[in-house]
Amino acid sequence: NFLSDRTKEAYLIALKTIKEMCPDALTTMHIWGDSTDMPSEIKDSDYIDFYMYQSGHKIKLQHYSYQFAKEFYNSKVKRPILNGEPCYESGGHYEEYGRFTDFDVRKAVWQSLLSGAKAGVAYGAQGIWSWQKKGHVFPNENAFNAAYNWKTALKLKGAWDLSFAKYIFETYDLFNIEPADIILNKTEEIRASVSKDNEKIIIYIPYSTNVYLNKNLKGYKWTLIDFSNKYFGKPDIRLMENKSVIKMYEFNTDLLIIGLK
Repeated sequence: NFLSDRTKEAYLIALKTIKEMCPDALTTMHIWGDSTDMPSEIKDSDYIDFYMYQSGHKIKLQHYSYQFAKEFYNSKVKRPILNGEPCYESGGHYEEYGRFTDFDVRKAVWQSLLSGAKAGVAYGAQGIWSWQKKGHVFPNENAFNAAYNWKTALKLKGAWDLSFAKYIFETYDLFNIEPADIILNKTEEIRASVSKDNEKIIIYIPYSTNVYLNKNLKGYKWTLIDFSNKYFGKPDIRLMENKSVIKMYEFNTDLLIIGLK
């Protein structure tokens, strides 16, 4: 956090020293709390190489996955953006009842990637970061619920979803996509990106519904990916003059729509 000028000055000294001693080292800031706030003396300087944020572990604030990506994407100084701490799989909802599942992890991942944080997303599993062993007290139990044994946490499914996201990015060469404001539904949970040459359209849909777009999707070849089962299929897309509709799919899961010209 940057609660005082003294704190800011300390970080500036540290960053300047790192760059002087090891100029090829990559630097960033792991910002504390539910924020993207960073002093302009740091954010706009040459001491930072990429932006990193944490969308965090509060169930009611999971929209930070895309909100913080958008905020950094619109920064004056353009840099790669990384979600360095999304919700941890099997982790508690921070002082509220419940645990994050592989679906929550996927949602944080794709909402981040399609909102500007395409440099990547970290993965965490409750029990791994503490190397939890049976019989040992988890020190953050009051906030995050008791942690699974680390050997159990190693087998959680969400890690495969992160690997699958990398596979999709590399297979479809999605590295030139940018966030696109083309969704007409009254929600920001559905996220879309379009390549700079308009040859690729990527849409993440967390919950089953008809998706309305202010874009004619004619001329694309489409792929639908059901994330829960890793099924591949063809979406039902209806074209209008300047709009399109992706018809509701009958899977009770999240999915990705990929369009290639």
